[in-house]
Amino acid sequence: MKNENQIAIARALVEALPYVQHWNGKVVVIKVGGASMTSEKLIDDMCQDLVLLRAIGANVVLVHGGGLAVSQMGQRLGLQPKFIDGLRVTDEDTMRVAQMVQIGGVSRDLLAAVARFGGRAVGLSAHDGGGWLRGMQRKHISRATGEQVDLGRVGDITSVDSSLLNAQIAAGLIPVIPPVAVDDELKALNVNADSVATAVAAALEAPRLLFMSDVDGIHGPDGWVQQVDVETLKGWIQSGVVSGGMVPKAEACVAAVEAGVGRVSIVDGRGPHASLVELLTDAGVGTLVHR
Repeated sequence: MKNENQIAIARALVEALPYVQHWNGKVVVIKVGGASMTSEKLIDDMCQDLVLLRAIGANVVLVHGGGLAVSQMGQRLGLQPKFIDGLRVTDEDTMRVAQMVQIGGVSRDLLAAVARFGGRAVGLSAHDGGGWLRGMQRKHISRATGEQVDLGRVGDITSVDSSLLNAQIAAGLIPVIPPVAVDDELKALNVNADSVATAVAAALEAPRLLFMSDVDGIHGPDGWVQQVDVETLKGWIQSGVVSGGMVPKAEACVAAVEAGVGRVSIVDGRGPHASLVELLTDAGVGTLVHR
């Protein structure tokens, strides 16, 4: 039995070798949210993965969500969350809470987890470096009424100054980025974490972007698919093959590839060390979206 275990370990290491060589010196952007953020064990697994990937030479960037934590803290402070078309209505008080939770809470916890495994990470607020992550307030049209509605401090990404990110990467650090941007007056905006990850990956010309999620991947007409090209995925979205909560995830993949990211994966973050399995094994985990 001991010999069989040794052989299995050796085979896994040999299988990983070409991937280790491939990712050395390349940028990998990982976005984490959903179920992966609710389990301390999964967070530790993911942060351990980040440290290992950095150790083999991959230039890792982490973008995180945390909407549930924002809602929970807001409720403790007497702010009831309100959503329109799935978007959080963000008044000034809610924006303050979002900054406090995302930048001062979730980011700090992730930095600590990386450090516990011997890694070095740095938290980047959008205000840093004179406002490296810029956005503008969204003009949203209600799906129900067709009229414009005021979402408050909700924004869309307009530009990414990659020089600050590249400086941190060159220093051997793992940038950790919360979903908060700033407008031209450097006032905070609540932005979608998937959009942040896409914009960052495009600005860094990353060959790979991973969306860590709580689903097993994309399902086509015949069930789960290991990989799919963008045009086919667009067709599935338009025809309703991809539906419900999977639509925004699939659209995020399409947007990322069309923005110039080499390949994008929806990875089931509920499994242990999912990012390592996706990046360092033949089979991977989840669905790969490519040109």
